[in-house]
Amino acid sequence: MFESGAILIYLAERAGKLLPTNPEQRSVTLQWLMFQMGGTGPMQGQALVFIRNVPERLPYVIDRYVHETKRLYQVLERRLATEEYLAGDYSIADIAFWPWVYCAE
Repeated sequence: MFESGAILIYLAERAGKLLPTNPEQRSVTLQWLMFQMGGTGPMQGQALVFIRNVPERLPYVIDRYVHETKRLYQVLERRLATEEYLAGDYSIADIAFWPWVYCAE
């Protein structure tokens, strides 16, 4: 098995925890998980690659990924201003975000 989101879904389903069975709540959890998998993770990852690993400074590329990462974090901040956890209850969506948020500068 590969892809962290798929692994989290698999483990949550096996354990019967961290992924609601109620269709509406499950949908919200999966939406936030996919937001991390398809948005924040890739954008922040690319920003870090171009800031830390590419010897030639490429201002346009760096600005593009940094600005998009900031925009995505603003979405996250707006959600967490009204909810303690992304999907209402602690879930795999929060678990997926934690390593990215923890290391964000």
